[in-house]
Amino acid sequence: MTALDVYLHRNRVGRLERLDGAQLEFAYLPGWVAEGEPLSLCLPLREEPFSDRECRPFFAGLIPEGQFLKAVARALGVSAGNPFSVLEEIGGECAGAVSLVPQETEPPFDRSPPPRRLDETELSQLLKDLPMRPLLVGADGEEEVLRLSLAGAQNKLPVLVDRTRLAITRGKPPSSHIIKKPDLGLPELVVNEAYCLALAREAGLEAAEAKPIEADGQEGLLVERYDRERRDDGTDIRRIHQEDFCQALGFLPEQKYEGESGPGVGECAALLRAHASVPGRDLLSFLDALLFNLLIRNSDAHSKNYSLLLDGDGAPRLAPLYDLLSAGVYGGGYGRKMAMKYGGEYRPRYIRGRHLDRLAGDLEVSTRLVRAHAGDLAERAVGARAGARRQLPEGWQDRPLLDEIDAIVADAADALRRASSEPA
Repeated sequence: MTALDVYLHRNRVGRLERLDGAQLEFAYLPGWVAEGEPLSLCLPLREEPFSDRECRPFFAGLIPEGQFLKAVARALGVSAGNPFSVLEEIGGECAGAVSLVPQETEPPFDRSPPPRRLDETELSQLLKDLPMRPLLVGADGEEEVLRLSLAGAQNKLPVLVDRTRLAITRGKPPSSHIIKKPDLGLPELVVNEAYCLALAREAGLEAAEAKPIEADGQEGLLVERYDRERRDDGTDIRRIHQEDFCQALGFLPEQKYEGESGPGVGECAALLRAHASVPGRDLLSFLDALLFNLLIRNSDAHSKNYSLLLDGDGAPRLAPLYDLLSAGVYGGGYGRKMAMKYGGEYRPRYIRGRHLDRLAGDLEVSTRLVRAHAGDLAERAVGARAGARRQLPEGWQDRPLLDEIDAIVADAADALRRASSEPA
């Protein structure tokens, strides 16, 4: 196979080709150039094909990363360094509303079998096997193999939540949630992320809904997809087109950290200013996201962990926050260096008032506004801790790790308040 048809929702918009040397080339269909919308902010509508350098960041950004990608590629029998081969196998449903299917075949999901509901025993076995069978690749029986791709570095599985039951869906209807099963060798990652997301929501930030689940001793995090919209009676699920900041700015996934030649605050702010439907609103939301990640010591808040919703209400707009985690709670080197600079400083413990002022310059907003938001969010985060715990299911609210996160947030809030009140 040397070409894949690229769909946006149910519209065929272009073709992705594999050239010699595994180089990629993408071209829009002529009719889509005349009447459609861009697949990515880094792939504006035009008749000329996009070279490998131009289109690889977007398409590589659709597939898993790191060990997750290696496990998927190993199960598929393809090269982890070849995005085309991976998308050929599992590109049927990607993040947002993008699909890639073999050329000249039926539109995605036209022949999808109905969802298969999971009982607790089946769910437990899926969670247990997920590291060995990522995305159900390598399952016994071809009917179990999903053609769904999820970006990121953690083991995860797309599922459909119908009322209170979970089901495996092969695209029709789309998955509504993702089950994450962290496999990083760090304890209590499920409750860590669930609590940090709840803390963000309780503090007034827009963040993905998530809850920890357990099935026969196997834990996972059930995350509601922000790139899905339930309509009518809740059974009709619509895909929402989205892309992360790395894709939108034309950076490869391996460049997601600013220290590895990736985007910084200034580039991300310029993206929002140029494309958001209400730039002022989203710049302030991005500022609060930066400050919140500082408060929880989320050192993994890189440019692939911020996204834009490209259609739906108010689009383009900043997507709800996701992948929130307190890394600092694990000690050692975790949480000591942020993924993006704050006014020229990576290390949270060294951030002072002058860095907040430089951060304001990167965002192109007033220093007074940044300092006010810093002090206010520090207060709100500390005050939100009890309410955030109550958002967790019983049995998860008293995990000792949460006390350690609370202590980190309290100390970080004190430091941020002091920095925001320092003389300019």
